[in-house]
Amino acid sequence: MNKIKVSDILAQGISSYLERHKLSWKQRKVVNKIINCGSPSSPRQKIVCTNEDCGYEIVRSKPCGDRHCNRCNNSKMLKWLSKMMKEYLPLMYHHLVFTLPSELHNLIICNQKVIYEIFFKSCFEVLKKFGRDAKYYGGEIGFIGLLHTWGQTLCYHPHIHFMVMSGGIRNREFKLLPYPEKFLFPVEAMSKVMMGVFIEKLKYSYQSGKLNFPGELEKISTEQKFNSYLWFLSKKEWVIFNKPPLNGSSKVLEYLSRYTHKIAISNSRIKEYSNKEVTFEYKDYKDKDDIGIAKKKLLKLSEEEFIRRYLLHILPEGFRKLRYGGIFASNKKKLSFSIIKEYYKEILDKLKKQTNDWYVKVRNYVEFLCPDCNKKLKLCHVFYDSA
Repeated sequence: MNKIKVSDILAQGISSYLERHKLSWKQRKVVNKIINCGSPSSPRQKIVCTNEDCGYEIVRSKPCGDRHCNRCNNSKMLKWLSKMMKEYLPLMYHHLVFTLPSELHNLIICNQKVIYEIFFKSCFEVLKKFGRDAKYYGGEIGFIGLLHTWGQTLCYHPHIHFMVMSGGIRNREFKLLPYPEKFLFPVEAMSKVMMGVFIEKLKYSYQSGKLNFPGELEKISTEQKFNSYLWFLSKKEWVIFNKPPLNGSSKVLEYLSRYTHKIAISNSRIKEYSNKEVTFEYKDYKDKDDIGIAKKKLLKLSEEEFIRRYLLHILPEGFRKLRYGGIFASNKKKLSFSIIKEYYKEILDKLKKQTNDWYVKVRNYVEFLCPDCNKKLKLCHVFYDSA
């Protein structure tokens, strides 16, 4: 049986979907790329071996390269992971997840770029604030943040995953957190600060005229109504989830890489597509087995509803969903890493060997090697079939 792909559902269902719904120019662009990725109508590329004595060459369809495309993301994940494995260190990391109240969802959908930016900046500010507080650490910490917008059933659920180092720079020296194996910072205190910082930034964006209020949102567009809306949000639960720390850079980065280039739904989860209905697999985290693993279940949606949910997760043009903060920021990373490497100097050679051993296993996927001589392949040129 042929595997069902997201591109198949979009190709067959988008015409009828457009009869009742409008797409933004960005959504149209992404949908067209995904449908045509690897198709006969897409550009062709000639790949040749860099070894002149080999002579290997192949002509194939040019991948679309879009970050929302199932086909194009696996190789990107490994390339990112190989780069990070060479740079990052064998520290213990905490996994935090920042979420927003569901009452914000409609406003976010209509103002994605503005509010996603507020979300990131608020999280960064909270993490830096708690890191600098002498009660918890009193220094500068490093973290990597990644925005996701979906839940297991493709519903809209914006949240940011953070990998936060269990240590940082204090007085120009690397120091571990007081309780690195237990928790990062108290999540209840962080949630309250997060709520205040986010609402303040959202209010400023409103006052600056940066927010749109189409359709039903018009009822909160006046200053009085919007202030009431902000007060209403302040009474909601702002959830921050702190998972147990992970030890070792390879384990942490492999874990994070599953998220970095993850898309709303993988092709492997789609089990059936017929009679304008889509059935896919999801994990129900509210229903776990005896050892605490979420049970896998099947969900059937109409073709129209599947496409509607899928389109919610197309990010704004040029938006950076993966960001580095604190001492991992680009303007601080070089100095910070030199200080941290000094702290771990006695085991650096061992870690380098571990990284090299890992890279040997994935080199063929990262570097795109010739099947005949194992040398690197390169792109010769791109062209369209004359037919």
